[in-house]
Amino acid sequence: MADNREQQATETQRQKSRREAFMERFAERYPDVTADDEEAFYGRLGDEWDRMDRSDAAQRELGELLANDPRSAGFLMVMRKGGNPMEYLIEQYGEDFREALNDEAKAKEFSAAFSKYAEKQAKDKELQAQAEANMQRMLDDLDAAKAEGSFTDDDAAKAYSYLYGDGGLLDRIITNDITKDDWMMLMKAANYDLMQQDANARVAEARQEGEVAGRNANIDLNKRKRTKTSNMPSDVSQSGRGDAGGRKGDPLLDRLDQIVGRNRSVWED
Repeated sequence: MADNREQQATETQRQKSRREAFMERFAERYPDVTADDEEAFYGRLGDEWDRMDRSDAAQRELGELLANDPRSAGFLMVMRKGGNPMEYLIEQYGEDFREALNDEAKAKEFSAAFSKYAEKQAKDKELQAQAEANMQRMLDDLDAAKAEGSFTDDDAAKAYSYLYGDGGLLDRIITNDITKDDWMMLMKAANYDLMQQDANARVAEARQEGEVAGRNANIDLNKRKRTKTSNMPSDVSQSGRGDAGGRKGDPLLDRLDQIVGRNRSVWED
């Protein structure tokens, strides 16, 4: 009986140790995910199993390929050990090459394939030169983004590692190993960009509306000034104006001057 309890305790301790070891490895690989957040924790486990399933499928396909033609396995081994793959191909497929060179149709296919190779090499060199030219600008933009967003050097290093580090986003893109978290991050970034564009559009619209409102306010103010002036009594609106005799202008007296034929004001001697 005591032996059974001791054995059970040992099994429990062993299971606990395995669990702790697993959780430690998980925390090292995914420090941003905690076991307390079950949705994120099990979601990450599901992503890992999906990745392993894809990896197993790829390995099975490769195994079937190598089983169908053992020479393919030898080719991979030569490359792995740093040998000359062309020599191996000639050794294994020499007769196939000979027949192809002596066949006009096959020779044309070889020539077309070599042309594609030359084009690809030229394109690769062009892309490499462009990538090298863009590298410094990319790093400068990273520093500018860090300064504008008040990020730390550690933030910038994490962002760079996320993209370019071993197993980073670019590596996962090449191997079609994009995870749910990657998609979430990309969609959030896309939405943020759209929100920024929308915010900029709203600011521009508000600025334009403010300018229009300001112009309308000035127009309305000028109208009110003109209306106020035109509604003033003539003796007030004409204040300060007079004829050569110094009297204030009065339409009735001006008309009287015209009737009596006088060139002077009726008020003058």
